[in-house]
Amino acid sequence: MKPAPLVTVVVPVYNQKSYLPRCFDCLLAQTLPHWQAVLVDDGSTDGSGEVCDAYAARDARFTVIHKPNGGVCSARNAGMRAAEGEYITLLDQDDLLSPLALELALKAQAARPDAWVMFCHAETLQELAAAPSGALPAQYLPPDAGRLYTDAPFDPPWCKLYSAEFLRKTGLAFDETVRDGYEDRPFVQAYLREFWAQDPAAPVLLLPEALYYWEQENPGSVSKRWDKPLTWAQIHMFDDFLRDCTERYGVPQKDLVPFCGEAANILAFGITCLDAAGRRTILKEYYASDAYRRLVAYFKAVKHYNVFYLPLKYKQTWLLRRLTYSRLGAKKLYWKCYWLGWYLLGASWER
Repeated sequence: MKPAPLVTVVVPVYNQKSYLPRCFDCLLAQTLPHWQAVLVDDGSTDGSGEVCDAYAARDARFTVIHKPNGGVCSARNAGMRAAEGEYITLLDQDDLLSPLALELALKAQAARPDAWVMFCHAETLQELAAAPSGALPAQYLPPDAGRLYTDAPFDPPWCKLYSAEFLRKTGLAFDETVRDGYEDRPFVQAYLREFWAQDPAAPVLLLPEALYYWEQENPGSVSKRWDKPLTWAQIHMFDDFLRDCTERYGVPQKDLVPFCGEAANILAFGITCLDAAGRRTILKEYYASDAYRRLVAYFKAVKHYNVFYLPLKYKQTWLLRRLTYSRLGAKKLYWKCYWLGWYLLGASWER
């Protein structure tokens, strides 16, 4: 009888056969021996399912689920439901874990059972941790949520240990209707909200080691998509975190500058990806919403200048689009409008 796993690694798999051996081999290299990997073949058609089966035949710690295609959220939910470990962590099929990842994460969790453990990521293989750093984890309480957003890989669902019992108790799961590449943030934000609602004195721990490698060069990755039209799911995603930080966590306004800047950038990008009919439909409602008013009011209250602030404030959709094209291209118009807007505000706002 195989020992009960301490942690389950959930890997959603879909049509990335060439990346799978590298991903699965990093699990076999873990210094922590008692793990389970749930490989969720989400209707692959390129032989990825057969690769999963081959690893399961080779090592009993691999479990394979074959299911019809339902998207990455559906695959993650299926994997989490099948998890046998006390903790769950998520691994994308084209990414890697350091051999130390599970051992160091579980060690930190055992030292602080009340904490939510996160760890850092690397964007080159050379940066992936090969030994413990010896440094202590950073600790974050509710008023530190803005800094946590900046310091940690907060948005993605990976680089985190989730309590399986806590997931079952709260019923948290990924929204399977969202398939635009922003499906992960609402889940992470909801977990944090429930975590601190349960115990505001419980810390989030961020380990200093880069234990996760995020593959940047895979052209098939959802993060590489350039067609992410604005949806209400995206609007709520940003507005919910802004409200949590200001109404629940007591985050200083200045700590939210990077978050609100990113919100403005991504909302402008989402507007640019809409066709004319889509823009008319969603923007009429968005410009009349509390979510819109909160974002614009934030920039004014904190006096932090963002190039999209004035076009958003005055509902100049055409300029939001032009600035987005420029930001992603030659940037000439972007910088002209950036400086013009700053001087129109009397150069009294922070850049």
